[in-house]
Amino acid sequence: MEGEVMNTHYPWLTFYEAAVLETDPLVLPGRIEAAQNAIGQRVIQIAIDDEERRAVVKTLNALAVLKRERAPYKVAAHHN
Repeated sequence: MEGEVMNTHYPWLTFYEAAVLETDPLVLPGRIEAAQNAIGQRVIQIAIDDEERRAVVKTLNALAVLKRERAPYKVAAHHN
């Protein structure tokens, strides 16, 4: 998703943006979880179109990378 501009503003995108922009390593895991939950709620509420489904998949993948690569490193660095 990095470098990619979405033409549509999905309601859950705000939560993703908050996670990506979070600089506090202690707050980041909560932001990631909030984004994942918002996406999950959207997916189970109604049928979504193919464009949004693709955006959901890309966003969930990006959140997983963020969680795996950025959050643990920052927290570990914060405690040293």
